[in-house]
Amino acid sequence: MWGVSESQVTPWGRFLVIFFGYSLFVYIIGTVMVSRFPWMFARVDLMVAVCVEVAGRFPPPASILWCFLWGYVGDVFQGRLWGLHCATYLTVVYLHRLWRGQMNVQSLGYGVLLVGLGVVLQGLAAAAIVGPGFETTAVIMTTVGQAVFSMMISPLVMGPIRWVLSEKNR
Repeated sequence: MWGVSESQVTPWGRFLVIFFGYSLFVYIIGTVMVSRFPWMFARVDLMVAVCVEVAGRFPPPASILWCFLWGYVGDVFQGRLWGLHCATYLTVVYLHRLWRGQMNVQSLGYGVLLVGLGVVLQGLAAAAIVGPGFETTAVIMTTVGQAVFSMMISPLVMGPIRWVLSEKNR
């Protein structure tokens, strides 16, 4: 590519594809389409699944920076300077780094479970921020529904990242 060998382009090219291209694509789909679904359980944060893959594939400083920047973007476009998205994404990276010694963090099952846990934590934090004015049962049911729905669609979100960052020759 432009006189540069494939071995020199591949690592940065893959990083840029994931960081700017795919992340922006998932973020736009999440904010434009998913947030307008009529069912509350289907209004999930797709970037949590991307965070799980980034936490497992990039070194800690890069994954922390990635999650902080995309969390900041998510919070700013919702009218908050720093808040729920940023904290959720950084918590997912922390939990991934904490558990990587005890579990097979490269398995899809682990990633799906971590996505579900991240969505539950995000829902509980949102309920704590909103306060006791809302019906607790409805909030819990919505959070559980969002966690289950997130776990069902997370392999579709994580799959392209695994494919782009795979070391196998295509």
